[in-house]
Amino acid sequence: MQAEIRTNEDQLVTEFVERMNGAGDGPAARDAYREGFKRLRSRLEMYPASGRHASVIFESAAQTARSLAAGCLPLGIAVAMHLYPLCVLQCMPLPLLSFARFQRAMLLRTIRNRSLILANAGGERTRGACHSLVARQDAEGIRIDGAFEYMSLASVADVVLFKAPLADSTCTVLCAADLRADSVRIGGWRFSGSMRLSDTSSVTFANHRVPHRQYVLVADDEVLGCTSDYQRCWFHLFLAEMYLARLERLHHVWGLRRSAEEIMSLNELSQLREYALRLLDDFSSGSDVQPLKRTTSAMKLRVSLMAQSTMTSLRGREDLAPVDGQRLRADASELGYIKSQPTADDIILRSIGVPPPPRVSI
Repeated sequence: MQAEIRTNEDQLVTEFVERMNGAGDGPAARDAYREGFKRLRSRLEMYPASGRHASVIFESAAQTARSLAAGCLPLGIAVAMHLYPLCVLQCMPLPLLSFARFQRAMLLRTIRNRSLILANAGGERTRGACHSLVARQDAEGIRIDGAFEYMSLASVADVVLFKAPLADSTCTVLCAADLRADSVRIGGWRFSGSMRLSDTSSVTFANHRVPHRQYVLVADDEVLGCTSDYQRCWFHLFLAEMYLARLERLHHVWGLRRSAEEIMSLNELSQLREYALRLLDDFSSGSDVQPLKRTTSAMKLRVSLMAQSTMTSLRGREDLAPVDGQRLRADASELGYIKSQPTADDIILRSIGVPPPPRVSI
């Protein structure tokens, strides 16, 4: 094990982790997370640069995610769950004179002026529970009932973005809902150990009101699908940035050597990243999102395979470093989550024609 690289962000992360480790479990841990996160965010750039080019906005936000993930992957992922939907909000192409464009401008202004923390709910993990979420219209806006099983930044987020089917309609509602209300219940942490630093919990809405200015009705399935794919592309880009930063740090700390295949993968990822950012800059209303989706999915899959390879290498060193065994196992375990993070590896593999592995009969 080699001497660690230390940065200002690493010191902030160390203080945050020590605070959490001393808080135990239960309500005290939640309070410690809120207090630690408040101190952390005051020292970091939590809002992407304003500008016309999506690549510039991405680079400004990704720097924060990388700097955190290098020292603490779960914390980096948590903060990215605020940064990436904020980037999507800023960059999603909308018709120039549309009401949705006006709503977005007002929401972004509120988030920045009040220094709010954004979260995102939904995705593949919650497919089994999404059918229970429903929106109903009334004179004041819409009412939301139902639950999401996984939402990062649950303890500290002020606003959550999600979609829900509108009752007695074929429309879908895209919402920006306030989280600090009595009609919202946040569950316990879904993960233990170091992964609790992602602050991932279930969130339940009980007759929760979303006013008119904070939702948009979408009747076109094609538009909804494009919106979801565009958002997922941004998430894949952030995943790649964070895991590569963490892998670089782990290779240094544990003295791992890169194989020729890994070096080639890094070169290919650099080319894919450049191409993806160019596609982001060129993306406009009515554009085909599939080239961007294929590129970022390929990036996510390649980084996932590199993470799994590094995880195997770390676990192979447990007998060589008994003093550091607990930390080594934790470092290895954290790398395994990318395989199931949206879009899951097996879904990407099927999309490019790779058949699933055969089932083993017992």
